[in-house]
Amino acid sequence: MGWTSNDYQHEGWVAAIAPDGRLASGSTAGGMLVHGITGRYKVAGDFVAPDQEIVPDDLIMSWRGACTCGWQGEVWQRVLTPAEADVSSRKEYCPLGDAAYVSGPVEDAVQGEWMIHIAPSEALLGVEAAAKEHRQASHRLDKTVAAAKAAGASWADIGRAAGISRQAAHERWADK
Repeated sequence: MGWTSNDYQHEGWVAAIAPDGRLASGSTAGGMLVHGITGRYKVAGDFVAPDQEIVPDDLIMSWRGACTCGWQGEVWQRVLTPAEADVSSRKEYCPLGDAAYVSGPVEDAVQGEWMIHIAPSEALLGVEAAAKEHRQASHRLDKTVAAAKAAGASWADIGRAAGISRQAAHERWADK
């Protein structure tokens, strides 16, 4: 399961880390899918993922946040007893023999890190939307001023309606 930014430029997920450092991009019943063929693990298959290997779940000893843009979060360590687990220390209990998935609280923490990563691009979406609205409103204002002038309104009347002086209205719209 992953998360997508509002501009669709970023997709984040919790990535299992293979013993050789490669990040998993998905999973199968047999383990985690990692890109590349090293010959150390079973190839996923011709139709499923011919360029990926399946790393057994029991070999996954850590996770981190990942994003399609290349960003990677801090590492979360796998611990083998519930007593060792501590979200504040980035330690996750995942018993051997189970699928190497993180718990809900760890996934939420990783998603929070990813949200901080995408915050600048998310904020820029607001700037882009406001700029577009500003351009549209400016164009609409230019057209309505031209219509008012064509209908016989004075520059003083137009300036008063626009909240500016007669002279400012004339300077802004006389040539349009």
